[in-house]
Amino acid sequence: MKLHIAAAAVLLSSSGAFAADLAPAPVEPVTPVVTPYNWTGFYVGLHAGTDIGQGKVDSAKFSGAGFLGGVHAGYNYQFDGGFVVGLETDIDYSSFSESKTVTNGVDVFRAKFKNEWQGSTRARIGYAFDRFLPYITGGVAYGDEKVSGFGVGSNSDTRVGWTAGAGLEYAIDDNWIVRGEARYVDLGSKNLNIAGVRHKVRFDSTNLTLGVSYKF
Repeated sequence: MKLHIAAAAVLLSSSGAFAADLAPAPVEPVTPVVTPYNWTGFYVGLHAGTDIGQGKVDSAKFSGAGFLGGVHAGYNYQFDGGFVVGLETDIDYSSFSESKTVTNGVDVFRAKFKNEWQGSTRARIGYAFDRFLPYITGGVAYGDEKVSGFGVGSNSDTRVGWTAGAGLEYAIDDNWIVRGEARYVDLGSKNLNIAGVRHKVRFDSTNLTLGVSYKF
């Protein structure tokens, strides 16, 4: 009897060990591989904000702020290590328009200074922290200046100057990017003939914009 009990115990332990051998091995959880965001590629977008400007005609100053908004397009290239270089161009509508009373010797008249559009072509240099890209930018700026009311005449001119600033972009996903940017624009000074009289005219502004881009 004891022999039968011992044989049964051996058989049960062998069956348990065999069943354990057949049981599936535990699966180790797989850690997902996170690929850093790559900024290389073409992009297009929209932006809007304000231009805080100052026009000047001779000694008369026209200071104020207007709406600024337009489109931009460019290309970025990201090097190993995080450095990003790129080229961008933009064209903007500007609502900057200021009027004031001007005294010219003994004559007093109402004068107006307007900037109706701006644009630029700029280099960009930044350093990517995965999906964050702080950058600096600078290049050629262009835009119009329109002066009226000095005497009975008006004149407008397209000017070329320079711009520089900085910004921060964040990639929401592989395609959509949001940004904030601040740039100084200087269109320089030039003489304009208004009602037969030459006046020295200049315009500069600080542009503050928010935007969104789509990267291809």
